[in-house]
Amino acid sequence: MKIQEIKHKQLNRLKEICEESDVNYSSLNSLLESVKTKKLYKRNNYHLQKINDEIENATK
Repeated sequence: MKIQEIKHKQLNRLKEICEESDVNYSSLNSLLESVKTKKLYKRNNYHLQKINDEIENATK
């Protein structure tokens, strides 16, 4: 399966679960997006810190 198809199926399943549980899908989706963004920033900051550490070690 293609990644887009899997993502689409997962989103559809999430919508179904939200409807069954009486949860607002849009608010849940926005929370999920914010978590993804937070994880991306955290990972980027980690890589930037490692690059800076390597540069500092090389210049000593």
